[in-house]
Amino acid sequence: MRVTVLREIPEDPDLSEAWNSLVLTMENPEVFFTYQWALAASRGFQKHLSPLLFLVYDFERLAGVAALAVDPKSPRAAFFLTSSTADYCDIVSAPANRKAVILALLEEIKKFGLSDLVLANVPSNSATLEELPGVAGSHRFYVTSRPSYNVGVVQLGGEEQRETILRTLAGKGREKRALKRLTTLGAVKVIHLTEPEQIGVSLESIVSAQISRFLASDRVSPLVGPERRTFLRQLSDLLSQSGWLKISQLEIDGHPVAWNYGFRFGGSWFWYLPTFQMEYAHVSPGACLLRLLVEEGARDASLQWLDLGLGDEAYKERFANNSRQTRYVHLSRGLRRHAASVGRQMLSSTAARFPQFGNKLRGARASYQAVAGRIREMGAVATAQYTIRRAVRSVASQDEVLLFESAEVQSAEDPPFQLLPLAWEHLVEASISNAGDAATLRYLMRCARRMKNHGPSGFLLQDEEGRPIHFLWIDNYDGFRLAEIDHSIEPSSSGAAMIFDCWTPAALRGRGYYATAIRLAAAKLQREGRPCWIFSGATNVSSLQGILKAGFVYRFSLIRRSRLGRSVVTRHDTTTAIQQPRTRISTAAHG
Repeated sequence: MRVTVLREIPEDPDLSEAWNSLVLTMENPEVFFTYQWALAASRGFQKHLSPLLFLVYDFERLAGVAALAVDPKSPRAAFFLTSSTADYCDIVSAPANRKAVILALLEEIKKFGLSDLVLANVPSNSATLEELPGVAGSHRFYVTSRPSYNVGVVQLGGEEQRETILRTLAGKGREKRALKRLTTLGAVKVIHLTEPEQIGVSLESIVSAQISRFLASDRVSPLVGPERRTFLRQLSDLLSQSGWLKISQLEIDGHPVAWNYGFRFGGSWFWYLPTFQMEYAHVSPGACLLRLLVEEGARDASLQWLDLGLGDEAYKERFANNSRQTRYVHLSRGLRRHAASVGRQMLSSTAARFPQFGNKLRGARASYQAVAGRIREMGAVATAQYTIRRAVRSVASQDEVLLFESAEVQSAEDPPFQLLPLAWEHLVEASISNAGDAATLRYLMRCARRMKNHGPSGFLLQDEEGRPIHFLWIDNYDGFRLAEIDHSIEPSSSGAAMIFDCWTPAALRGRGYYATAIRLAAAKLQREGRPCWIFSGATNVSSLQGILKAGFVYRFSLIRRSRLGRSVVTRHDTTTAIQQPRTRISTAAHG
């Protein structure tokens, strides 16, 4: 055996053919093991990963492939190049040659001075897991291994089992009701996209729908980052050329509402990236699409199973009749590194067995990360002062919230800006534009929760280029709860509105967008005959300046004084937080 090591995945048709021929000899051939998948991953993540491609030859014949990578920030640890994108990863070779290929690979890894090799998501029936412990020991690598994922599959089997699957699907009441609700909206149809133009359009829709779906469930989709979107575009081009890409689209009267970005490879059909339009969440379009695909798969004799992919979503359990397991393997050179790996594995196993401990561990880690982040942003001294102030406030504190009412009707024209009702596509665009702004992403998740629950009305300020530059929300004034002081406002005039939860992304602050947005919102509300209010904490100087600049007039303050856990809220008609002449106002408008 001889090994050739490349620092990139070359565009080589001969290598592609030899590589994929090896994939077909594996225990369970998977599309994730192919040349195309590795090439797409190397193109998508080239700014953050350095590929290490180990090609193992038996004389002049390719006998094995290990597509690895290293992070330039931690160059002594190698891992599967595809580990962040593939549901299964493995060393590619015929099972009979796996031992020899691993021996050659570890020998080469030692020459490179690598101290760690992480093999994630290796299928539990892989020959790699069988051969690795003995081979690793001979090269003085320590090995730790733990269960990684249980992946649900629909095992199709023979004709009798397929008939059983179809009868079971027909008898599932929950799925029948969901499909019935869906058909009340129009004619339901599933199509499979194959043309490049169709694939390009559908991919944009899939990305948008997936980001929206994640935001609505308090998560940030990996697709907000440019690397993952680049990877998907590259993967789409490469797999469609090979005939392995299978994008399934659920339509209602010809309008797409759900998708599965999936694959057909060998005897497997993969449920890889399913998503749906949030506007149709109430009729479960994703589960309906899966039901229809299972029915289609059961009638296709060329299929062996439908793999439901990583993720423990409850709806998958209602379809799966079998499962596949993967393992996480860590090879370390040196006892100290091995001990650290074992310690991490023990913590992970304990957290899985005891959920309460796991929650505390994650909470402690989140607290540490929050403190570390604050120190990076503010410095150690400012962080210490912040901590002391919080400790003092837990014993005694005073908070003042100032309330303002808009003055006379303002002009609605403020070119080149537009105030638009907030839509899901705006959240998607803002997420992508602010992928590195954690605070803005948290705000957008909050917006998504409100939109999902059909609560207050959200609005977006758009610049002349159509970019989202500021967000705000409007709710009823009467009974509005001021979270800053945990107090509900007393009723005012009927129809009065409150502007709240305004936000400008960090990169766009200091340009007056806040004042512009609330001025336009006030003009809109006044045209509708609704008195318009807004509030701010007394210490938020920039917010107060923006409110006054937009033409709002101070009316009164609410002050909460807290002592030893007890608090009292009182109203005051004057404040020292701003210097502004008072305007006479009727008692009814005070609120």
